[in-house]
Amino acid sequence: MASERMMLAIGTLERAIGRLEQDVTHFVAAIPPPAPPDTPQIDLPAAREALRSLDQLIDDLKAKAHG
Repeated sequence: MASERMMLAIGTLERAIGRLEQDVTHFVAAIPPPAPPDTPQIDLPAAREALRSLDQLIDDLKAKAHG
């Protein structure tokens, strides 16, 4: 009796592991490939500085509109 339950539990674990392996395979397949080395990368400090510059420009334009 215990041996039968153990075999059922092992079968359940095997099926769960099989589903997990399928899920991992699907997740890995969904990950986009890395960008080729010649693809331009975003320069984060420059992007932040550009945003700050735009914020300043907007503030200057608002001041001129209200002044």
